[in-house]
Amino acid sequence: MWRLAEDTISTKDLEALADWLKTNPRLTQGELVREFEAAWSNWLGRADSVMVTSGTSANFLLTLAALRRVTSKRRPRLGAAAVTWSTNVTPALLLGADIVLFDVDRRTLGVSADQVCEAMAAREIDILFITHLLGFNALTAEIVATAAANDVILIEDCCESHGARFGPAKVGTFGLGGTFSFYFGHHMSTIEGGVISVDDAELADELRLLRAHGLARESSHFAAYAELWPDIDSKFLFVEAGLNFRSTEINAFLGLRQLQKLDGFIDARNRNLSAFLEHAPDWLWRDFKTAGVSSFALPLVAHDHRRIDQMRRLVDKLRIESRPVVAGNLAKQPFMHRSEVSSWSNLEMAAHIDRAGMYVGNGHHVTVEAVDELVDGLTRMG
Repeated sequence: MWRLAEDTISTKDLEALADWLKTNPRLTQGELVREFEAAWSNWLGRADSVMVTSGTSANFLLTLAALRRVTSKRRPRLGAAAVTWSTNVTPALLLGADIVLFDVDRRTLGVSADQVCEAMAAREIDILFITHLLGFNALTAEIVATAAANDVILIEDCCESHGARFGPAKVGTFGLGGTFSFYFGHHMSTIEGGVISVDDAELADELRLLRAHGLARESSHFAAYAELWPDIDSKFLFVEAGLNFRSTEINAFLGLRQLQKLDGFIDARNRNLSAFLEHAPDWLWRDFKTAGVSSFALPLVAHDHRRIDQMRRLVDKLRIESRPVVAGNLAKQPFMHRSEVSSWSNLEMAAHIDRAGMYVGNGHHVTVEAVDELVDGLTRMG
């Protein structure tokens, strides 16, 4: 069976973890978390990273930090693609912001550059949350320049795109910060886990406070905080309204081992995507912009939505697990039917992807031979 995903944590990883656990190490957040944060920052090309419990936690904290930096007097407005994962918008909704959904670019599955640039130029959004969906780069020079020119805060969700590139730099290195997920089935796994990567030392410090109850001891300014409030025991001095999104040494131990294999995982994923797009039949979308891609899954989007039932029957027959293209058209989801959500357009492309699209898993467990069998079956559909 061609599963949606197979664990990137190997038997050797588990054996090494078991040996390490026998040394009775510290398991709560400590030195290994800091070591992983430094290693991840170095691999990505950002100054600092903050490891958290999940990609969702990362999205929540980065959204919160972005909202704090909105200077307009109105209620903050966050823009996002209509085809994305729910946690690109749920943190903003929970934190009291408005959501503006934009249609997508069919060649990247990312947000439409024309639409978001129009909105940014009109000062209709304060934050733009770019999602690099299925490993495709969604940034353009126009998006980056227009955001900067109009003081729109740019943040990136890279949870499905570890190692993807926009030009010479990896995604997640543009704007205020980038988020990554290390959940099972992603490019690498730490069981559960995520990270926020930034270049601003004060922002990293703020995120560490928010990650751990707002305790002053998490901050590089601990001594200054203790001096400022001498009548409060510095062991339990809360200087932020924080929560608990701390990771563990177990997650970091696995992350350090996974990071050594990540580039190889990316190569295998991209090999499969290339084989698929090269030979897939013309009734499927094949002209994706693959420059800088770090494939997460193989997209099956038909020009004609009436093909979807045939595709579903075929993958079931071949025992291939499949999913919709993430949440499909997010505007259709029940939780989005609220006054805080609006759409910039009729979301025509998102609606088509919702009706005519699906994806199958990609990863180190997928062989080119398996891809060829899928392509053969799709071609036989005529």
